[in-house]
Parts: sequence; C-alpha cells; structure tokens
Amino acid sequence: MKRLLPALPLVLAASAALAQERPIQLTIAPGKVGEVCMPLEAGDTLAWRFKADPAADFNLHHHVGEQVIMPVQRKAAAEDRAEHAIDRRNDWCLMWTAPAGQRVTVAGAWAVRKAGAK
Repeated sequence: MKRLLPALPLVLAASAALAQERPIQLTIAPGKVGEVCMPLEAGDTLAWRFKADPAADFNLHHHVGEQVIMPVQRKAAAEDRAEHAIDRRNDWCLMWTAPAGQRVTVAGAWAVRKAGAK
C-alpha cells in the first residue's frame, strides 16, 4: 500500500486537469464561422486541441472596441494543440472558418489554467 500513496497526488492532479477540459464539437456550414468563447483574466493560460475535417482556418482572438486582436492564426489547420498566455481581461474566442463549398466538423477540447495555479 505504501507504494501506491506517492502516486496518488499525481492521479488526483491528472483527474483535476481532465475535469477542467471543456469539449469542442462544431459543425460549420460552408463559408461560415464557428466560435467557442470564454471570459478570461490576464495571467490565465488557455490551452486547446482540435481536429478539423476538412482543414479550416483557425484563430484565437478578442475585441478591443472595434479592433480585433488576433494573436494566433493558422491557415488550413487540420489539427492543432497549443496554449496561449492571456495578457488582457476580456472575452476570448477560438474561431474556425469553413472553406467555401465545404462543411467542416471540429472536435476537441479547451481548458483554462487560472493565473497563479500550477
């Protein structure tokens, strides 16, 4: 039993990280966009992973007044796994754009590591 106890915190930490993941399941009409948005604080870290079929343009963005700030852009992304350190309190959006003439399905997940969390 003593051998199992040191591993217990790792199992619990992994379970907590998995519980924080939120699913992404989108079907996007040809030429249209699909978004998943969430409020984030400066210092948070947003992580995401997805597969798109067929590939679609992807970005992470937020709005400041009428300006769109887009720190992450991927052209024709069939899949991606990354994270981004949030520098401004705002509503942030993961966005996919389906190619003209093609319906896109996106499946994956996103999670937020709050500022100061390990």
